[in-house]
Amino acid sequence: MNRNANYNIRERMANRFEVDQRAALFGSRFPGKAGAGSKQKDDMYAATSREMMERQNDQAIEDLEAKVGQLKDVTRSIGSSIKDSNSLLDQMGIDFDKAASLLKGTLTHLKGMMANKSSKHMIYMVLFVLVLFMLMYFLRKLSFASGGATSIQLKESASQGN
Repeated sequence: MNRNANYNIRERMANRFEVDQRAALFGSRFPGKAGAGSKQKDDMYAATSREMMERQNDQAIEDLEAKVGQLKDVTRSIGSSIKDSNSLLDQMGIDFDKAASLLKGTLTHLKGMMANKSSKHMIYMVLFVLVLFMLMYFLRKLSFASGGATSIQLKESASQGN
């Protein structure tokens, strides 16, 4: 064991609390206790810290600018969608007004017909309904007759293909 003659372990252990170990490793927390060399270090650390904060702020500003651009695009698309919806609603309002005036005219004619005491209008209405049902009956028979032939032709062509 090669030890220095002036080195005393007991003395070092007794004085271990006199040196601020944290200040020795990381620098002093109290600016007044340190010397002039430490002041330059503090200035350098502060400048580095400010530079890092500036970079972070610049990055945050760029992120905000990108988000603002996205929001601008979204609001433009919402605005165009609102304009389209408003024009559609205006057109629907015009169509409903036309339908309302048509219904009002029909209702006026119906009231006039009901006010008429003759039964002539009832006969016309019954005949109209009967003709309508007959027309529907014949059209249905006609569609089944033509549809049946088509299905037979399809069955024949399918059986020939196999």
